[in-house]
Amino acid sequence: MEEKKEKQEVTKNNTPVKKKKAGIIAGIVVGALLVVYVGLGLYFNNHFYIRSSVNGVPASFASAEKVAGKIAEAANGYTLQIVDGDKELLTIEPSDVDLTVEATTESVATLLNNQNGFLWVKYLFVPKNYTENSVVSLNDSKLNSLISDFVSKANKKATVDTTDANVTFKGSEFVIVDEVYGNDFDAEQLYDTVENAILTMEPVLDASVDAVYKQPSVKNGDAELDATLKALNKKAGMTITYELGDENEVVSAEKVASWLSVNDNYEVVYDTEAMSEFVSEMAKKHNSAGLPKTLNSSYGTVVTVPAGNYGWKIDSEGELEQLKADLDEGKSVSRDFVYSQRAAVHGDKSIDYGNSYVEVNLSAQHLHLYVDGACVVETDFVSGNVSHNTITHNGAYFIAYKEKDATLRGADYVSHVKYWMPFHNGEGLHDATWRKAFGGDIYLTSGSHGCVNLPLGKAGEIFNHVSSGFPVLVYELPGTSKTVQYQSEAQPVMDLINAIGPVSTESAGAIANARNAYNALNDEVKSYVNNYNVLVDAENAYQNAVNAAAQAAQPQQPLNIWGF
Repeated sequence: MEEKKEKQEVTKNNTPVKKKKAGIIAGIVVGALLVVYVGLGLYFNNHFYIRSSVNGVPASFASAEKVAGKIAEAANGYTLQIVDGDKELLTIEPSDVDLTVEATTESVATLLNNQNGFLWVKYLFVPKNYTENSVVSLNDSKLNSLISDFVSKANKKATVDTTDANVTFKGSEFVIVDEVYGNDFDAEQLYDTVENAILTMEPVLDASVDAVYKQPSVKNGDAELDATLKALNKKAGMTITYELGDENEVVSAEKVASWLSVNDNYEVVYDTEAMSEFVSEMAKKHNSAGLPKTLNSSYGTVVTVPAGNYGWKIDSEGELEQLKADLDEGKSVSRDFVYSQRAAVHGDKSIDYGNSYVEVNLSAQHLHLYVDGACVVETDFVSGNVSHNTITHNGAYFIAYKEKDATLRGADYVSHVKYWMPFHNGEGLHDATWRKAFGGDIYLTSGSHGCVNLPLGKAGEIFNHVSSGFPVLVYELPGTSKTVQYQSEAQPVMDLINAIGPVSTESAGAIANARNAYNALNDEVKSYVNNYNVLVDAENAYQNAVNAAAQAAQPQQPLNIWGF
C-alpha cells in the first residue's frame, strides 16, 4: 500500500514537469514561426510575393531588377493571337496598338514600394497579379478602333446569334425557349479581354475559352422568367366571350396570347396596337349604326329606311380599356362590348330597332307608334316644308332626350311646345297648337322647319311612351299620300259618273249607282271627285227627260173651234 501511494505521488509530481516541457516546445515553435514570418516579411518588402506576377511575367521571390529583365525579355517579339480553338481569328502586332514597354528597375520598384511585405501569408493562397501601365502601355483609341472593326466584320458572318431564354406561345400555353450561345462577339467584353491580354503580354487569347462572345443574360431556370411564365399562362388560359343575343363572339386563346409579351423587367405587357386592331375588327363586324334598316311598314309594304344614326356602336377606347382590365384580372369573362351607343336587339343589323319604334311615313304624313309590336298611337302630322327646302330627313334615328315645356328657337322663329322629342340635328317630334289641321299636302307649301308637328293630345301620348334611345324610323313610300289615296278612292265614282253618258229616261240605274257611290265617300274624298257636276247635270237632265215623257204620255183634248 505504501509503495502504491508513493508511485501515485511521483506521478502527481511529474505532471507539472510535462506541462512545463510542452510550453517550452510551443514557445520555441511560435518563436521560430515568428522569426520566419518577420524574416519573410522583411524579405518581401524588397521582393515580390510568392505566386505573383507583373504584367503577366512570373515574379515570385524576384527583385525589381530581375522582374524588369523578365518583362523586357517577354516584350521582345511579342504579338497577340486571337483564336477560336485551332482557328486563328486575328493577330495584333505591337505597332497596331502602339505597345510600349518601359520595364526599368525603377518603374518596377514602384510596385514593391507599395507592397506590404508582412502580408505575404495572405498571398500564399491568393495570387497577387500586378498590371502597371507605367511598365506596359498601349493606345486605347487604336485598340478600340481595331476591335470595333473586327467585331463589325465578324458579327456579319456570325452563323448563330446569342439570345436570352424567353417565352413563346406553343399549342395552348406559353413555354420557355432555352437561351442560345451564339458566335457573335461582345465588343466591349472583347476589348477588355484583349487589353488585359496585351498588358499582361499573353501570347494567345482563345475566344472559345475567354468568354468574349456575347453571353445570354437570361437563362432557363431564371426565377423571374419562371414567375413571368406563370403570369402569362394565367392570362392565356382565360377566355373572353362576348354575349350578343343568340350569337356569341369568343376570343381564341391564340388571339389573347398574341396580345401578351414580356418587357426587359420581366413584366407582362400588352400589345395595345394589336388589341386596338382587334377592337376595330369587332366594330366593323358588329356595329349597326349608320346602316339602312328594313321595316315591315304599316302599309303592307317592306320598305328600306335610309341610314341614320340609330344602331349599335362600340366604344373603341372604352372597349380597349375594358380588355386591359379583363387581362389584369386574369379570369375568364362573359360580357357584351362596351358601347358608345346601343340599339334594342342584337342579330340582324337591319332590324336592330326591335318591335318598339316610331314609324314616320312622310309620303302619307302619318305616324304609327309601336310598343312591343302593338300600335298604341296613330296620327296625322305636318313635316318639313318642301317648298322652302326645310324638309324632314329620311333615316333611322333615335330619341336623343325628351323635355316638357321647351322653347324652340330658330333664325326666324321662337316656339313654345309642351312636348319636345328631338331625334336628328334639331329635327324632332313635338306638338304644334298653332295648327288647325294635320296631314294631307300641307307640308308641301306650309310645312315646318324640319320637325314633325303633331296634335297636342297625340304628342302627349307619344311622349309618355318614348324615352332616350327610342327608335324613330322616317321614310317615304310613294302611293301612300292621302292625295293619292283619295284620288284612288274617288276614281271609281268618277268612272261611274262618266259611264252615265247621254241622259234619257233609261239612265235611272246608272245615275242612281253613281249617286249612291258618291254619297258613300267621306267628305275629304268627295272633294277629289272632279266630275261631280256631271252627275248633278245628269240628274237634272234625267228629271227633265222623265217630266217630258210624262207630259207627252197625257191624252190630247179636241180643239173646240165653235166656242162651245
